Amino acid sequence: MALARRPGPEALHGSSSPSERLPIIEHVPVRFGADDRARIERHAARLRLQEPGLAATAAFGRGVRPGVGAGPWLHIHDTSSLRITGRSHASPLEYRAFALAGAGDIVALHVPRDTAFEAYCRDVLGFGELEVLRAATAGPNASLAMRCVRDPWVLDRLVARAEEAGGLTVHPYLGSGGVWALAGRIAARSGDPVLVAAPPPRLARRVNDKIWFTQRAEELLGPRSVPSSRETYSLAILAGAVRDLARDHDRIGIKLPIAAGGAGNVVIDTASLRELPLTVIRDRLARLLARAAWGDPFPLLVSVWESPVVLSPSVQLWIPHAVDGPPIVEGIFEQRSSGLIGRFIGAVPAELPGALRERIAAEAALIGLLFQQLGYFGRCSFDAILVGERLEDAELHWVECNGRWGGTSIPMTLVNRLTGDWATAPFVIAHPEGCPRLPFARVLDRTADLLFRPGARSTGVVYLSPGGFDPEGGLKYLVIARDPGGAQREADEVVARLRA
Repeated sequence: MALARRPGPEALHGSSSPSERLPIIEHVPVRFGADDRARIERHAARLRLQEPGLAATAAFGRGVRPGVGAGPWLHIHDTSSLRITGRSHASPLEYRAFALAGAGDIVALHVPRDTAFEAYCRDVLGFGELEVLRAATAGPNASLAMRCVRDPWVLDRLVARAEEAGGLTVHPYLGSGGVWALAGRIAARSGDPVLVAAPPPRLARRVNDKIWFTQRAEELLGPRSVPSSRETYSLAILAGAVRDLARDHDRIGIKLPIAAGGAGNVVIDTASLRELPLTVIRDRLARLLARAAWGDPFPLLVSVWESPVVLSPSVQLWIPHAVDGPPIVEGIFEQRSSGLIGRFIGAVPAELPGALRERIAAEAALIGLLFQQLGYFGRCSFDAILVGERLEDAELHWVECNGRWGGTSIPMTLVNRLTGDWATAPFVIAHPEGCPRLPFARVLDRTADLLFRPGARSTGVVYLSPGGFDPEGGLKYLVIARDPGGAQREADEVVARLRA
């Protein structure tokens, strides 16, 4: 039975419990023994000694620290720190913040406003009135958080809201340095505490780094817990690693450590490389990296691109402050991907045998416990693959940490908000390919009878962001139904109607 962890009365001074806008519901209980805790603390102590400032926040001021409070929240889905060099930082994914916001909250944007989507969240989904602040342009590569810092009107408004409430919670997509700098500026100007619902920035960067994460998973769970991988720090080392792995494996993945999902992956077939001189391999890799437009990409992670993969589980956790209990496993989802690089196109709750489900949850929670001991707070998820022909004897390999919100955790939490518990409401997450990019008002017109409507229609489509100006894949939505098959059929119906 799911255990719902709801907040009690709280002050603006550092609670671990999100408010009702973010219900945290435990679905796979994991308990740690004394030996596990002692082992984790030894690992954490070693890492703290190696990097003393891993959880440091003092540079942002005494009034800023991880946590959540009872006053208004500033939702800022700044995805810039995980985006590939040279590409625009503005993203319609900023609008996913509406799925996590409640009445009286603030949402910061840089993308053009879509009033049809804002009205949909307010009136159809019933989220209430939000204050939307659009930060002015502040240089072509400025992050959304720094645009807020540099926009006098936006910063003044945020300071005023903190002063009115006696404090503020900044709820970011990811705990980047820019987000923490914004929180520090608000706290310094207002004189009130500002909490950040995310880990300290250096720790956030580490956990989202595929190289760092692979090292931690291997240390905790053993060498067979991750794909065979090597970190490379130059083109020459990359060429040598590719040549060595090519001898025994058909495909190799080259991964940009700080990038979200498939956007930072290049997959190469090795058959044509095995007999080539190292200099020729190096030249081919140089051209490949140039086409990928990653700028100066090193270090890079080189991994065996394993197959067959029978399932790609993603474990969703909430990591509270250590004094408030261990990491909470909220669910395990099956991710769906497209193409060789594994572009995310959706997810559904995973159907797993009980023992495998418990093992996946236990290993993820153990990694989460290490992160918690290092000072991590907030949303986190871990992606894995089950390698083999059959689920019963597949090998579990951990491939990535998402130390942030994402394409599965946001819909999961939104379904909790709308239905009380996602486990009682079968749903699918859809990022369909080839969906026409229509103005959101037209999307609503074509699918009005399919919409989920709280209090009126308990199944249907819930849109996650407007897709009309999205250069990265169009419309994103979820569908709640009476059974998984019905949810998928209605998800397909949305695409059919929009193509008509």
